[in-house]
Amino acid sequence: MTTQPRTPRPLPTRSRSWENSVPHIDLGQGVQARHIQIDLERAPAFDLYAKAGNVLKKMNANHWENAAVMSKGRIVGYVRRSKLLKADPEQPIRNVTNSLAGGAIVSGDTPIAEIMDWIAEQRILFVLEGREITGGISIWDFNKQPARAYYYLVLAGLEIALADLIRWKYGNNQANLIARLGSRDVEELNERMDRDRAGSGHEDVVSYLNFKHLLRIFEKDRALRMELGKYETSKWNSMTKPLGELRNEVMHPVKTLVGSVEDMRALTRNIETATTLVEKAILALRKKYPPRTR
Repeated sequence: MTTQPRTPRPLPTRSRSWENSVPHIDLGQGVQARHIQIDLERAPAFDLYAKAGNVLKKMNANHWENAAVMSKGRIVGYVRRSKLLKADPEQPIRNVTNSLAGGAIVSGDTPIAEIMDWIAEQRILFVLEGREITGGISIWDFNKQPARAYYYLVLAGLEIALADLIRWKYGNNQANLIARLGSRDVEELNERMDRDRAGSGHEDVVSYLNFKHLLRIFEKDRALRMELGKYETSKWNSMTKPLGELRNEVMHPVKTLVGSVEDMRALTRNIETATTLVEKAILALRKKYPPRTR
């Protein structure tokens, strides 16, 4: 199998697909707390006067770290397993119940992007709709499909913007960018192009690059990388390697993304990194491509 890429034919026009990726930031605001909550009737909950020992036993059996505390059918606070471990097992949990005041309540229309940091510290949040608490959120709820849709929007926006920055840099002489890839990457690229020969008269090499390839081209091209900021190679690699891993995990919805507070913090950090890069890439592209006239 050859490791020399075919020479691409010139593109008839430059792509502006990044313009369609801009709304991802607004679309992401549409994924809200209410979309990932567990309804209150299904959430772990105990009566205010339940014995601490009994509650701890059930929380241990179900691997619950936090649970709602109820009184007369209404939520009045929450209890942490860590507190129950130190409590008198014969005493009611009211003695170790945390108040809902002080950051435990979030509006149902709050974008999940705004509560990712919050949940890592608070560990449990309660969702308010109008004047009623309708559900709760834990770090496990950030594995749900609506949350994954948000992560995908961010990463897809980044992939599109990086691709179009590469198109801007290399123009119609895209064969030059192949030099930034290793022989194995070139083999993979040729295989993808061979499988999809539409006979359109031109081949956009960039459209056949995967996320890993795009990141590698930026790694090898300092001038291109500097369009996004003063990222030296080591910084770029340490920052973007987790993004490549996250993209693969997001595309496998049965795999758990978040299983611990440390996972939640890492996910938050990576999404913030990707969002920052998208914003910088789009800003750079707007400077390269003037607005179209109508």
